[in-house]
This record gives sequence, C-alpha cells and structure tokens, in this order.
Amino acid sequence: MNLFHKLINHFVGNIAMWIFYGGKKTIEEVAKNDNSFLGFITVIILAFILFYSFK
Repeated sequence: MNLFHKLINHFVGNIAMWIFYGGKKTIEEVAKNDNSFLGFITVIILAFILFYSFK
C-alpha cells in the first residue's frame, strides 16, 4: 500500500472514530491512534454501498 492510500485510510479512519465518539473527543485526541485499518474497512463498505446503489 503506497503512502497516499495509507494517508486516505488514516484520514477516513480518524473521521469515523470521531463520529463514533460523537465529537466528545477532539480530532487531535482521535488522531493520536493509528486508525488506518478502520479507514480501510470504511472505504470498502462505502465502495460496496455505492457500487450496488448504482447498479
């Protein structure tokens, strides 16, 4: 996985965790952890939803 994909996955994972906490934690506190795997799962789920919604 190249650096750009890892950056996107980390960014999406941070947003997903921030939404999970309901904004009670700041984005800086959420970004301290590596959320790239969660971002990867989120991107896959969104891709499947978009793929099957346009079919």
